[in-house]
Amino acid sequence: MRIPALSSCASVICACGALLVSSASIRAQDINPTTELAFHRQAVRRFVFSQEITLGKLAAGETVGFDAMHPVLKTGSLPPAAYRDIGSGFEISGAAKGVSDSALWVSGINPYANYIAEVTALPEGAELALELATLDRQTGVSVVLTPGSKNFVSLRIFKDGKSVREPVLFTGPAPVPPYDVHVQLYGDNLAVFAIKNGVTAYLGSPEVKESFGDVIDFRVRSVIAKTSFNLATKVPEGGKIVVGGARSVLSSGIGQADIRAISYADGTPYFENNRLWFTFSCRGLGTSEANQGIMSIDPSVFDPRFEGVLVFDRGDGLLRNDYASHVFYDEKAREWRAVTACFSNDRGGRGPSGLAFAHSLHDPRRGFSVMSERQLTPAQLPRHHEDPSLLYDAAAGKWRMLTCCFEKEGIRAELFESDTWDGNYRPIAGPVPYDSTGTQIVKLGSKRYVFSGASQLPNERGGGVLAYSYPELNYLGVVKFDLPASMKGGRVWPNIFELPPGYPARYMAIPMDRMNVPGIAKRNWSYGALYLFWADTPDISTEAK
Repeated sequence: MRIPALSSCASVICACGALLVSSASIRAQDINPTTELAFHRQAVRRFVFSQEITLGKLAAGETVGFDAMHPVLKTGSLPPAAYRDIGSGFEISGAAKGVSDSALWVSGINPYANYIAEVTALPEGAELALELATLDRQTGVSVVLTPGSKNFVSLRIFKDGKSVREPVLFTGPAPVPPYDVHVQLYGDNLAVFAIKNGVTAYLGSPEVKESFGDVIDFRVRSVIAKTSFNLATKVPEGGKIVVGGARSVLSSGIGQADIRAISYADGTPYFENNRLWFTFSCRGLGTSEANQGIMSIDPSVFDPRFEGVLVFDRGDGLLRNDYASHVFYDEKAREWRAVTACFSNDRGGRGPSGLAFAHSLHDPRRGFSVMSERQLTPAQLPRHHEDPSLLYDAAAGKWRMLTCCFEKEGIRAELFESDTWDGNYRPIAGPVPYDSTGTQIVKLGSKRYVFSGASQLPNERGGGVLAYSYPELNYLGVVKFDLPASMKGGRVWPNIFELPPGYPARYMAIPMDRMNVPGIAKRNWSYGALYLFWADTPDISTEAK
């Protein structure tokens, strides 16, 4: 349901038959975001694998016809293990003579899923692997757990039945069961974590030169169509492994970043069932090791809910994890649209403009969604860009796009316009004089403003949020946020927006920090936490005065 923010309109019946009820006639007022707004922190939350959407599951106590539901996949001459659902988990028992070697099918493959095994008992001499491989188990990768070995976690990369390389990821000490092992897949690379007693420990990730995209790339749809997630085991004679279960899930990641409100084409935030909707990055370790998440929030409280993952299709057979997107619904075109940053791992780089346009008739806000995408050429947008904010300015009769543009002086906000949403864009204002990320165009009261994150505020220590006029991009000042530790790391995303009457505040912000997960020495881009801020104003529940 569309809830107009501080504008006058009557109740109408939309095309789908839903009743769109306006707020009481509200006269928009001018507001100076640097002198009249002071944001006060209300809440903070970071999800570390703590919100997930199930894709497939090996569920104890729920297997009827075990062999049919979860087939045993065998290779080689060694006998398979014996599998038994014991209600509280699964026993995997070795053969009466010799070592058993087999795998249990758990689910299919999603290139940006987490693959999880609940380890209850894993004795020395046994081996448990989370395997992502072709159904014949001849080509794929396995995250191998070998307790008692000096190399507790290794990555087995194999092709046509032969080992290609086996980089060691973690040398120990091994956690004592019970614990959960998480394999966070990034399409052509992965990272491994263990969670015990609620504490998450990073166990390792291959170096770039040791990643497996040259052997198997799970972003390729034809690869997804013939691969599976298996629990592979080697059990010594008379030995026994016990797992509580296994599952594949979409996850909110080890950190959340790049938060932006999903909107209508004019920039009005998108409401549905009294919930606001946002894009955010489900973070992994590096630049290409994240994906585009969707979440919703009831703005009267703070209950961020992970809703789904959005990927992009350029018609080349790959599902791409581009992110830092602005997703909006164009009511006139009756189409979902997006402009996104090309962070997916291209061996040829991120393209000349760094941005792509996407569209879909399917609502991409829930589950696992795919939008058709094409990159912008230099003729359509000069230079290289990130963090786009796009809207249709009816007064100007133009589409306006704000980006973080790479200039000689660094990353700077710049404004562009076009006659069509996906057409040729020309610069009309900027670049601004200060460092800029997470750019945003938003209407507060009767005027639109531009905000950006900055790693260094003018004449102050540390980073924060800067405000500019729209469309001129004249510098207005620093936006006030209390508890400045919440901006640690600088270059936060502003994500400031306006709420209609009936909520505890008229102006709200959900920025992030850039704190990385401890223990990750390289490719450490795992930030951050979500912060809720409200700005107190004289009136919140009736028409603006």
